[in-house]
Amino acid sequence: MDKYIEYGIVSTPADEKRLAANFKVFFEPLNRMMAKAKSKGLLEARLPYVYKHYYWNLNKEMQVYMELYPNEDMEGKRKFADPEAAWILFVNRKDVHPPHHVALQEQERYVEELLAAGGFPYKVLHEYNEGEERL
Repeated sequence: MDKYIEYGIVSTPADEKRLAANFKVFFEPLNRMMAKAKSKGLLEARLPYVYKHYYWNLNKEMQVYMELYPNEDMEGKRKFADPEAAWILFVNRKDVHPPHHVALQEQERYVEELLAAGGFPYKVLHEYNEGEERL
């Protein structure tokens, strides 16, 4: 079963550069990077939220995909009502069959390390149920 969770990063909109830099430092020793998505198609897939860009990373070895984007879009729409969460970290942990299977504990440890590397407090804003559409 895949597991989708949206974490609210307790921050301000101005913290984007610091967050991006902190995650960059986290990914460097893993020989990975966090991409900045700016293409029209990828951004339109996020409608009704209108973003200038967002960040993402897929770690196939850990079977974890993440996105970092603002809680408030360019039109002033907030995805989550929490006023402290200026940035959202979406995490998708995949449960796949061998030989690519990664134990849930390893994925959880990786996500905890990722969240800690962000350098800001965080909270769970939404944990998706099996089959639930992403907000």
